Amino acid sequence: MSSLHTLTVFCVMSVAMVAVTCASAQSPDPELSGNFLPAVLASSAPHRESLVALIKGKQGLPSWVRNMVRQPRYVALASKQVEVAGKSMQVFEACEAKRCEESRIRVLYSADGKRTLLRVSDVKLGEKIFGQPSAGEMRALGL
Repeated sequence: MSSLHTLTVFCVMSVAMVAVTCASAQSPDPELSGNFLPAVLASSAPHRESLVALIKGKQGLPSWVRNMVRQPRYVALASKQVEVAGKSMQVFEACEAKRCEESRIRVLYSADGKRTLLRVSDVKLGEKIFGQPSAGEMRALGL
């Protein structure tokens, strides 16, 4: 009876692990929290295009930020939903791999991904804000 119980527990855990793996392999959830920036940029044209338009040709960006759309070689945290002036927005945090304390960003998106604001904090390049954030959006960017 003990080995039957062990086998049953093993089967249930295996099914649960497969379900979690399949769920995480799908495209980002339309919810505004719990998503990861590389997956959102890969699957959402509005998010990708608005970020590219925001950083294109801008000075003072670390190379990993300039290349983050094409080469997602950075550490990204799950997004969080925030309310700004009564509107839901999505904030992402990311940093350069192995240099998180020295070079990090916060990206704030409108729910539809068409409005993007960026805060870059880099020890060598300083802190810069891209876009024209309102006071509420500045707070959402951590300022």
